[in-house]
Amino acid sequence: MTTGDAPEHKRRWIYLTAGVLLVVFALIGLLTFGEIRENTEATAKAEQLHSNLLAAGLPAPEPEVIADALGDDGGSVCQDPSSPLIKANYQASITNGAAGPGQRPVIGPRATTQAVALTIAVYCPDRLPDYLSHLDTLKLDDTTK
Repeated sequence: MTTGDAPEHKRRWIYLTAGVLLVVFALIGLLTFGEIRENTEATAKAEQLHSNLLAAGLPAPEPEVIADALGDDGGSVCQDPSSPLIKANYQASITNGAAGPGQRPVIGPRATTQAVALTIAVYCPDRLPDYLSHLDTLKLDDTTK
């Protein structure tokens, strides 16, 4: 061994530490890449929904807000839009606003259902026919804002 060379056991620790750090950095890189890809997909879908809502003449939140709320898979909107619980929530939102025995169904705003349909069309288009068939059971019209 010449002067300045590290003993064999110290070199092994250096190589082992460098290898572990390399693996850790590679894992961090992979996880970060996956997160960036998901954010890009969520942003693209949010921008598409934003432009679709504006093109339909409906109010639309900023794409960042849509992306945060719906992610890249549509969130709760796409879980199962034809399930009885979701249908009940839609029907409950089309009422006169009273609570308890004063609550009555009203003619629902077509714009609200159109916004939900546009959201489903962007995030989970395979579920759109179920939602549209459910709309046939509701009394909708253009209502005041």
